[in-house]
Amino acid sequence: IVETAMIMGFPDRLLALERLAAGPVELSGPLRADREAWDLDDVSLEGDPLIDLRIEETGDGAVRLRGRLVVDVEQECRRCLDPVRSQVGLDLDLRFDPNIGPEEETEALYALDPKVAELDLLPALREELLLALPDFALCRDGCRGLCPLCGTNRNEDDCDCRIEATDPRWDALREKIPSEPDAATGAGDGSGDD
Repeated sequence: IVETAMIMGFPDRLLALERLAAGPVELSGPLRADREAWDLDDVSLEGDPLIDLRIEETGDGAVRLRGRLVVDVEQECRRCLDPVRSQVGLDLDLRFDPNIGPEEETEALYALDPKVAELDLLPALREELLLALPDFALCRDGCRGLCPLCGTNRNEDDCDCRIEATDPRWDALREKIPSEPDAATGAGDGSGDD
């Protein structure tokens, strides 16, 4: 028997583990947790994340969660800082095991405190989302970024700033190397002419 719950968001992100005793639980709908609870640093959630999950006991005291999480997010473009909106959809196959501690957690394997009566799904969903987010969001492939001198968004305007191609960390070495090619070899300076 599968208990199906069309949810209007998880109340407090928690699933009572006693519900699993009667068989798998299927949850589908928006996950309306506080935005602050997701704690995604510089990433903003756009709307409520959508879940479609099947959660069941595995017979050894563990809980398995399979399904999909779809989240609309907003990040800053790494070059020009304009907002970048995208949709992240990830397939989930997670295991919550009462026989391991938090220090033994690995990818898709989470500790489950055997004393708790409720499973808080948000920490695991948050971690999976963070792993799925693009490392460096771009507003477009050809983004020209900001001018490092005046800060102009080069996608919108051109500026007259000239950027030296030299790296100042090499200035001390440049001073030791003559700029004229023949000065380095001694040619034409009269040395060695007898």
